[in-house]
Amino acid sequence: MKIPFFSNKRSYDSIRGNRPPVPRHADFSLISHFAEAFNTLRTNIRFARLDTPIKILLVTGAAPYEGKTTVALNLAESFAYAGQKVLLIECDLRLAALKNLFPFDPKKGLSSLISETFDTPVEKGSLSRLSIGDLMTLIDLQEKTGTLTIADNSDAYQFSFHGGKLVSSVWRNRPKNKRLASVLISSGRITSKQATEALNRSVEIGQRLGFILLNMGIVAPDHLRGPIRLQIMDTLGRAFNLSEAKYSFEKSSHVMYERDIIDPIRFGDILTNELPGLHIRPFLCEQIASWTINTDVKGLHVLPGGPTPPNPSEVLGSRRMSALMSMLKDSFDYEILIIDSPPVTSVSDALILSAFADGVIITVCAGTINRAIIHKAVDQLRQINAPILGFVLNRMNPKEEKHYYSYYYKYRDYYHQGKE
Repeated sequence: MKIPFFSNKRSYDSIRGNRPPVPRHADFSLISHFAEAFNTLRTNIRFARLDTPIKILLVTGAAPYEGKTTVALNLAESFAYAGQKVLLIECDLRLAALKNLFPFDPKKGLSSLISETFDTPVEKGSLSRLSIGDLMTLIDLQEKTGTLTIADNSDAYQFSFHGGKLVSSVWRNRPKNKRLASVLISSGRITSKQATEALNRSVEIGQRLGFILLNMGIVAPDHLRGPIRLQIMDTLGRAFNLSEAKYSFEKSSHVMYERDIIDPIRFGDILTNELPGLHIRPFLCEQIASWTINTDVKGLHVLPGGPTPPNPSEVLGSRRMSALMSMLKDSFDYEILIIDSPPVTSVSDALILSAFADGVIITVCAGTINRAIIHKAVDQLRQINAPILGFVLNRMNPKEEKHYYSYYYKYRDYYHQGKE
């Protein structure tokens, strides 16, 4: 795809000087050559991968000064003009350009959202402010070790975490016939005598019944997964219904069970795969939405980069960034997310960000870059199996492409004048 450069619209400075202003789709007529180039690019992207819909698109450059921000912004505006809801995410945390185009607080943006919102305290409060999904996501991202207690006047539930991962759950007032020993006895997995012996040992050494039974060789992990899965889901389901409950989190240097002991039960798999209610996070969604800004183009929203952190690559490659991208993709109604990434060959950021993308577009500035650099950029992306959709040849000079552009203008005039 060739994108023209118009010297009479916000002309660029020397690449050795300050970063230039970006020519915008919004400044041109919707039937202009400039706008039509991005409309064509948008259409090509829509049909690039018919087997997999593209929701997250990464726009990067083969090298610096390739105009990747120009392409990302104007492509986002093109999608918005087509009636889609778009979020442009500025992930070039080293050289932010969008601050020159949209008014926003320079202290707010992607970097500060990740460092501040995901550090929201979870020590105590009410479920009317933070849902269980919010709490468990924050505990996970903050990699906390300790016990979360959720209680109202009649009942209480406890969830233990190790490094942010759920390792056990307890319903304090669980009826006797629903306790693990009773379930295993009624299903014929263990006898009453074995249950009594295991319960006594559990009291003596402070381990849960399930792990005592495993260590004694009375049951196999497969016999425990079903009953424990049901108990975890029952405990969480009941805790979800405590809308007016209070919560508190007590830190500790360790929890009762280490990860290698609880792996046979796979608590993490149960939590991740079978409890969709944990992905209901109204507080976090509200906070994320408050950090995005509306633009002068209907349907286009921007999440600016924010203050430059001391370690941009680590921020972009963090679990917090991964969680943010998952929430933006799954919990919001954006039809497409466009990531403005640093150049591939300059830093590792684009390679890190490509893991989130359904498609990658590489921008190349006409007549200014060595082919070896382009090949290097492609090789780096292919090594990590990045889904490359194609290239944008940016800043084309219409005078140097006389045959191509004369054909285009002739066709455009022919079409818009309604001639047969």
